[in-house]
Amino acid sequence: MPKQAREEVDITSTLKNILDNYPAGSATLREILQNTDDARAKKQTFILDTREFDAKSLVGSELHVCQGPAIIATNDAQFEPDDWRAILKILNSSKTQDEASTGKYGLGFRSCYHVTDNPHILSGDKLLILDPHARVAKYQGGVELDTKNVANEDDKIERKIYQDHFATFSAVLNPGDEVYEGTAIRLPLRLPGFKSKIKSTSTNVRDARKMFDDFIE
Repeated sequence: MPKQAREEVDITSTLKNILDNYPAGSATLREILQNTDDARAKKQTFILDTREFDAKSLVGSELHVCQGPAIIATNDAQFEPDDWRAILKILNSSKTQDEASTGKYGLGFRSCYHVTDNPHILSGDKLLILDPHARVAKYQGGVELDTKNVANEDDKIERKIYQDHFATFSAVLNPGDEVYEGTAIRLPLRLPGFKSKIKSTSTNVRDARKMFDDFIE
């Protein structure tokens, strides 16, 4: 009897190769700004959040590496359905669907892996956490959480059960807000000691500050 066979892609290797075509440093912030422009947003804000957050209520303890300092980029345009699809397709770009766009949340977005292993995207009523290393066995590749205080099909309120994930957005998300009116991209810094197949070098708070300084200049 014939058996199914298919080729597979090593996501971490693919991302590592993509980074070879995108400069690091402040160029990562410029790529995010380009995505904001593509989304036709009117406002862009960059925040360097140096705080440490609890790691008790996470979808997987492996994501404790995301609870430290991070770069947060916000704009005032919510993700559209096509944006959510584009963010999950590494080698695709929504430019093919919209000629007014220069690649919204396509390859350029992947430049954020210069500084992080786990991009977080908060928009509308969703929080998406990407996990290309598939460290969390139950949600290999990433997980999507509901921002609303309503029970899911398992009769659980994700906003409360996994509150430490949402706490990392406290600089931009009020506790009482069930929907985020815009988009916030959080990039937990890949600090020294983290093992990554995507990039071996780390990014500390001093490096992030330099990114900001160079971006302003």
